[in-house]
Amino acid sequence: MPNKTKKQHYVPRFYLKNFSNKNKDEFFIHCYDIDKKDSYPANIKNIGEEKDFYKIADENYEEFFQKTEEWASPIINNLSKNGKIKSLNIVKNREKLSLFLAIQFLRTKEMREDLLEIFSKISMHLQKHNLSKEMELLVEEIDEKNIKHNQMGFIGHGALKMIDELFFKKWVVLKNKTEIDFLTSDNPVVLYNPHGFLGVASEYIHIFYPINPKLCLCLLDPSNYSNFGEYKKFEGNEILMNIRKTEKYQINSIDDVNMINDVQSKNATKHIFSKHNSFDRVSCLVEKGLIVPSEKRERVKFQVFKNTENGNDIIVTSNPNNRVNFI
Repeated sequence: MPNKTKKQHYVPRFYLKNFSNKNKDEFFIHCYDIDKKDSYPANIKNIGEEKDFYKIADENYEEFFQKTEEWASPIINNLSKNGKIKSLNIVKNREKLSLFLAIQFLRTKEMREDLLEIFSKISMHLQKHNLSKEMELLVEEIDEKNIKHNQMGFIGHGALKMIDELFFKKWVVLKNKTEIDFLTSDNPVVLYNPHGFLGVASEYIHIFYPINPKLCLCLLDPSNYSNFGEYKKFEGNEILMNIRKTEKYQINSIDDVNMINDVQSKNATKHIFSKHNSFDRVSCLVEKGLIVPSEKRERVKFQVFKNTENGNDIIVTSNPNNRVNFI
């Protein structure tokens, strides 16, 4: 029924299963709550979700997300089970995964919180000025429904921009050979840049998406990396040749796994997930204030400059503390 309240997952259950433990016919995952500084086992039905998260009046966008999951889940599940990377060199598979990853990046609770913060800061700035009636109405519409609409629109045009950027990255599957596991979270597609700006199209960018505790998909800037941790400058046709083939990379260093897990944990909204309750390092980062509770987090740094030619305000936003959410 169209008006029935229901749980809607912004992190798919098929994905969470890869980090879970089966008990009878149910799947449970260890969950660390950043706000409560505590961990507990949770059924995957009850995490990475919110009631009517995508429902706006009589509109419901969940079916669209379910369709992209249907396309991507066989590829991700097969990779998780056998670790073979040949399927990632098939153009159709890479297209499906690029779409799925773009949408996963944009559909989360974290993205909604980002949008809410940036619209709220713009609204507060505009209220300092004499506004037209139209602008006053716009400022007043910064509410949950409005933010949902904006997120759906952001997904619509943002995903299309992201697909090509993701498709034409250097794809690498990281095989974790250490005794510690990859973690994931309620915001699982995360960006890291050791040398510059955080953005899908940025030079030197690393995009991490853990597949299971021992596998992680890594998308790299193809102009500067031949593999994970292997800097090599490419130009012209060399870039295209570099893009064509997915590589394997065996991680033997705990430091490398910790770095990837730290990026994942710092980008989580509220929950970090583990198959084996491996949260000692996460707990330490929370205690040191390096992972900040959601309600205390500054997601968007807001600066206003004056245009010297016409006197208009120029609004510049950025992400503090090396966190990233916008393209």
